[in-house]
Amino acid sequence: MAAEIVQSHFADSLWRSSGSVAAGCLAILLLCAGVLYAGARRTFIPKLQRGETFQYEVHGRVERKVKTESRVSSTRGPQDLQGDLSSRIRLSVLEVRAAKPQPWVSVQIELSPGPDVPNPRADTKIWKVAFDILNRGQLGNIAGLDALSPEQRLLWQFWVARFAFGWTLPADGMKPGEKWKYEDPELDTSLIADLIWEREITYVRDDKCPVLPVEACAVFITQSALKQKSSIKDSTPEDFRLHQLKTFGTAKGQNQVITYVSRKTGLVLRASEDAQQSMDVTVMKTDGTNGVHYDIDATSHLETLFVPNSLPASSH
Repeated sequence: MAAEIVQSHFADSLWRSSGSVAAGCLAILLLCAGVLYAGARRTFIPKLQRGETFQYEVHGRVERKVKTESRVSSTRGPQDLQGDLSSRIRLSVLEVRAAKPQPWVSVQIELSPGPDVPNPRADTKIWKVAFDILNRGQLGNIAGLDALSPEQRLLWQFWVARFAFGWTLPADGMKPGEKWKYEDPELDTSLIADLIWEREITYVRDDKCPVLPVEACAVFITQSALKQKSSIKDSTPEDFRLHQLKTFGTAKGQNQVITYVSRKTGLVLRASEDAQQSMDVTVMKTDGTNGVHYDIDATSHLETLFVPNSLPASSH
């Protein structure tokens, strides 16, 4: 019983984050060298118009190792996973609404297998997800997400966090050398309650854009740490309590991302993420029976790349 409910709540999800890439040394080297740039503050909200379309490729590799100890003969919780992931994302701008401090945007994406998927079926379905991007990068009115597989959802979560990156920056903008710190709640269903992400964004420098070298890009490094505010002895999420279940344990993670944003259009042209996350948790019925213990370690490297020929002619 406990294991089956864990399966439905955990949904075999593959850890999420909004930061990563093994480039922390880059920021340190630049700061030590005194390469800090003065200048005007800039905002990086994409300059979107209704009817525009863009394309991205998203790919990466995920590895998850799960050790399970159970008092029942069969469990259906998270399983080991190792493999390459790849998708194409086509974005259509449905509506742009003026708002303060940041505009609200309604978009729809079509997600299909990427070029790295081996032997995709000819009749592979295209999945559609619609959502709004609101102030501070929050998402609303999400439709179609439930149809995605855990692997597709992982790629979507990584990509949308990168695409909405500009909304998470200070409303009055940033300039090279500045840092921005904030906290984000972990919104994905988890076996551990009250998880938050502590994030630090550094506007490192300006450089040539990776896929459009004729343009200048702002380079950002985001470092994130997953912190647990719930008690180790009772970390039960509310929906687990409603099913007469109790959880206790710990979760932690470190992620780093490097993001290239076009100074001309505000579009993210390239971003890569490296993540390490772990969870040691026990789930049981409130009477102490039917317990399942999970020891989970997951690592991932994900990257998204803008497809240049999808840029509207007016933006060149």
